Amino acid sequence: MSELQIGVLILGGGVIALVLGFNMFQEWRFRKRTHQAFARPHGDVLLDVPKNNVRDGVKADRMEPVLLDAELEPERAPEEDDEPLFEIPPAEAPVREPQPAPRREPALQEVEVPVMDEEDEAELAMDSADHQALVVAMLDPSLDFIAEVMFHEPHELAAMPRFNVGKRTQLIGRTERGLWKVAEALPGTRYKQINVSMQMVDRSGAVGEQELAAFCQQVSRFAEDHDAAVSFPQRQQKLVAARELDRFCADVDVLIGINIVPQASIEGARLRSFAEAAGLQLEPDGAFHYLADSGNTLYSLVAADQMPFTFHTLLDKSFPALTLLFDVPRVAGGVDVFDRAVHFAKHLAQEFDAQLVDDNRRVLTETGLARIRDQLLHIYGSMDDRGIAPGSVAALRLFA
Repeated sequence: MSELQIGVLILGGGVIALVLGFNMFQEWRFRKRTHQAFARPHGDVLLDVPKNNVRDGVKADRMEPVLLDAELEPERAPEEDDEPLFEIPPAEAPVREPQPAPRREPALQEVEVPVMDEEDEAELAMDSADHQALVVAMLDPSLDFIAEVMFHEPHELAAMPRFNVGKRTQLIGRTERGLWKVAEALPGTRYKQINVSMQMVDRSGAVGEQELAAFCQQVSRFAEDHDAAVSFPQRQQKLVAARELDRFCADVDVLIGINIVPQASIEGARLRSFAEAAGLQLEPDGAFHYLADSGNTLYSLVAADQMPFTFHTLLDKSFPALTLLFDVPRVAGGVDVFDRAVHFAKHLAQEFDAQLVDDNRRVLTETGLARIRDQLLHIYGSMDDRGIAPGSVAALRLFA
């Protein structure tokens, strides 16, 4: 770098320092003059206004943004009845125009907060709407018998009712604010309505007429105890629909089992190492499960003699045969997941020198596996036509 360039840089730095120093001096002088002009205390024209003058007249939690519009019109001509808010000597008049910016800064900040609250409330309302849809969908008229209990006045429950029936029951409530939630006996929570459901069909069969009558009696007793009105769906129509749904479920409720029979018993420790390496994990029911991201089981591995796997048995026992289970209606993904299960079974058989056989101990060939795939396609097609997707919430409830 030449001496000329160095000199220019030094000169430029000096000029910048002089400009900054001059600006700081001007700012100090301005602050001093402003302080002298407003030495006497004055009320803040925005912050000290009565609250009902900055709200919309309805008892709301937010301020209307009218102050923002007023802020954009500082040059509004005063009305005849307006009283002057400040008395400033004429000599100090030139400093009045730049002065309001720092004076009104707190008021602007206060107005901005409600605007942000309004946006947050809109987002929360959207989330609440999604949550409401999920809560209401917990009771399904196609699967449940739903009784509606309506209180004459918002009612707080001291305890939740219990219904002595063999089917799954569930309660949701509509609070005094009109929001649906899972019904709970919480202090301060008052309900205008409680919907009580009983599932009509599960793997034990369809609900019977006597059991349904007993459920209705118990719900009616609950309503009477709380001075509430209750309404029920038409029982006979529901019973007919439940029996028809149960027949459909029986046709598609298939559990495929592929047996893995080795030449010699499989050591538990070696089996556990292989299963975990393949992505399966030991669950409390005593079986290895391959889980979907949702946590639902895609397929499972059990001992053929139904002995549950435990960390203890896997250490010191061996197993003469294994069974891979594929619960058809409960598995989302259909034939593709079945193919993955078969691939795992073949890999397992190869590892432990075993054969894949059916329940009659006949060797499973590719032709036999293709026949099973065809049956699966038929079952999944029937479920789709019925509107019950494999592995869906409805399927998991019906085939539990």
